[in-house]
Amino acid sequence: MKNYFKVIAILLCAIACVQCTDENISTKASEIGLELQNENNFVGKLMVNNHNISYVVNASSELNFTLSLEIDKNLIDVSINYENESIAINGYDNVLSENQKEALLKMGQLISEYILSTKDGDISMTEYTLLSMTEYLAKSPDNYIYAKRNIISSNNTNTLKSRNEGITCIRKNTYVNAEYDDSRGNHRDRVKVGSKPRNNYGCMGRCGGDCGRWWIPSAWTKDCMDHDQCSNINNASGGSSDRNCGDEFNEAADDYVFGVIRGCRG
Repeated sequence: MKNYFKVIAILLCAIACVQCTDENISTKASEIGLELQNENNFVGKLMVNNHNISYVVNASSELNFTLSLEIDKNLIDVSINYENESIAINGYDNVLSENQKEALLKMGQLISEYILSTKDGDISMTEYTLLSMTEYLAKSPDNYIYAKRNIISSNNTNTLKSRNEGITCIRKNTYVNAEYDDSRGNHRDRVKVGSKPRNNYGCMGRCGGDCGRWWIPSAWTKDCMDHDQCSNINNASGGSSDRNCGDEFNEAADDYVFGVIRGCRG
């Protein structure tokens, strides 16, 4: 497992090079409201776009992590086990606004820039857990209810059969069948991986919205393609309604967190 995260660190280093100075470190630590940072803990609180955010990530063991992310008193607790690839999420039935989700993405940007400037991209598992889950939670469908649920990834890594595929890698410039359901029924659309059917929907199949820059490596998987196509067809901006594409969003959770580790890098 440590070797997997060494690969992530190398990839992160390649994204950007930022000259490190004591002043730069202090400024960026202040920007993210950092209160505690070590190998097993990453804790802070800040205001982003007039939204109060706090984050607490703890490593209970080498491969087990807990994350508490709170924005404007909306709390989401997450437990991640990298050994058996399972995730437990409890969002206490909160619903985040689009502005709140944009603030979470901005927080991820600030934290990533801090890591790049202070550690030359040498990201820890604690930091990776925070950044990967932040992007996933911030990309939820409109009006999505963060209910309590458990996700256990399957061992499937290379076959394209049916939803939910666990973590199935896909490659850019190939074609896959995006499978999803919505208020009109079940669908199976042939889609080119990495294509851009319209604005805000580039990089189809990437675990993350559009082709916008993100600050850790992104996975490219079948479940993320299913959600992308569902959102695209249902004419959503940043995700479709929970009624249409919420189940596809749920199925993509393990892809966001474990997909890069599985080697699903497009």
